[in-house]
Parts: sequence; structure tokens; C-alpha cells
Amino acid sequence: MALEKKDSNPMSTTREKLANMFSKVMAGTVTREEGTMLLNHLVKEDQVGTIKELSYLIDYPPPGVFPKTILHTISLSRNKAFYNIMVGSLEHKNEDVSILAAQELARLKTSDAKVVLVEHLNSEVYHVRKASAIALVQGFTDGMEIVRKHLMDQAEPFYRSTSAQALLTGGRKGMEALLHILNSGEPGPVASAAEVVMGASSRLDAADVPKIFEALMLAGDRKDSRTIIEILKVVTALGGRARGFEGYVQAFTDYPFEAVRNEAADALKVIRA
Repeated sequence: MALEKKDSNPMSTTREKLANMFSKVMAGTVTREEGTMLLNHLVKEDQVGTIKELSYLIDYPPPGVFPKTILHTISLSRNKAFYNIMVGSLEHKNEDVSILAAQELARLKTSDAKVVLVEHLNSEVYHVRKASAIALVQGFTDGMEIVRKHLMDQAEPFYRSTSAQALLTGGRKGMEALLHILNSGEPGPVASAAEVVMGASSRLDAADVPKIFEALMLAGDRKDSRTIIEILKVVTALGGRARGFEGYVQAFTDYPFEAVRNEAADALKVIRA
């Protein structure tokens, strides 16, 4: 193995051994799988010291080495000793590192890993909460419900938006969750869900269209102008697929609030175009 000569040097520090190995991984002279052999050897000899040096190198990698490469090699070791490195890397300034850390935590499928990801749904850093939300949706059987509940309970629009976007990565079930939120009658969550559904309107099935108009009528019954406007934007995004439902939109063309009337008029123009 290409690492043997370097590793056999007793004067070599842990950081030097690791930096040398990762440089060789980048050069292609050592595979990441071979690199995991050194990682597992070093952590067996000195767990605290090895973890400390790996954490340092993720933040300050050797020249020509990507932080993501270091973390990926660590993840391939499948060594529980590196769990806290994954937790710490979730908040890394590099988005690729954060995403990989979230994916690795989801792969573990443990309650502790789930708790960590849930806690980071409220991170102030967008890419951290995004990575955490997507990892929950795609990695845990109850992850989608956790993210949906977060969206419903969160007062901060930016945080709700991140969870709404993550639900969309859940495929058909994610879209159904978003449509369910449209019918929740909760103005904030409805606005967040509507924004995402509008942007992904091409992914809506024919059976989804009536659900959007049900949500529109519910908002009308509540006289919730803000929600009416948001759902009318979704209707506009549907375009010709909303034909046959013009009567529902027409009902808002004489609404007391001008912004609603204008949105309804614009939707009708697009539907009838």
C-alpha cells in the first residue's frame, strides 16, 4: 500500500500522516478505501488525538485537498468513533461538507442522529438547515412528518420555506404533504407551501388541481386575503390546466381587497390564454 513507507516513520505526527494520505487520495495514488485503513488504525491507537487532527484538517485542509474528500473518506470508514466529526461538520461553512455530513447522519438512522438533524432545522445558516431537512425527508421513515410539523409550527418564514423546499424532495408523498398544508387554513404555512408548489406546478397531477381550488375556497371563506393571493399565484402557474375552474377564480374578481382582485384577473387571463 502506498501509505506504508510514510506510516512506518515513528517521527511522523498524526497530522502529517493524515495530510500525506489525503494528498495521495487527491493524486489518485491511494484510494479512499485504502485511506480508511489508516484512519481506523490511527483512531485505534489514539482516538482523541486522531479525531482532533481530522477536525482540524476538515477546516484547514492540505493544499489541493477538498474538505469534502476528507469527510467522505471518514464516512467510508464506517467507524462510530467519528460520529462527532459528522455532527460538527453539519455546521461547516462549505455546503458540500454540510450536505455530506447530513447524509451520513441520516444513513446511521439512529435516534441520536435524528435529534441532531431536527435541532439544525432552526440553524441560522440556510445551507445547514436545508441539508438537515432534506436528510430527514429522505433518510427517515418519519422524517417527512417531522419536517411537515416543523413547517406548521415555525413562525419564521425563512425557516418554513426551507422545510417546504425539503418536502418537495420527497417525491409524490412530499407534494401531497405540501398540498395538505395548503388546506390547513394556517396563513403562514400556507404561504410557504404555496410558494414551493407554484415553482413546481409542472409536477402536479391532474388529481391535484381540485385540491388547490379547495384550498382557495377555504381561504375565501376565512376572508384571508394574504392566503387567497398566494393560492391564486399557484392557480396562475397552472395555466391551462386550471380550465374548468374559472368560476372559482371569477368569484374573487369583485373581492373587497384590490390586490386580490388584480391577482384573480391575472389568473383568469392566463387560464383563458
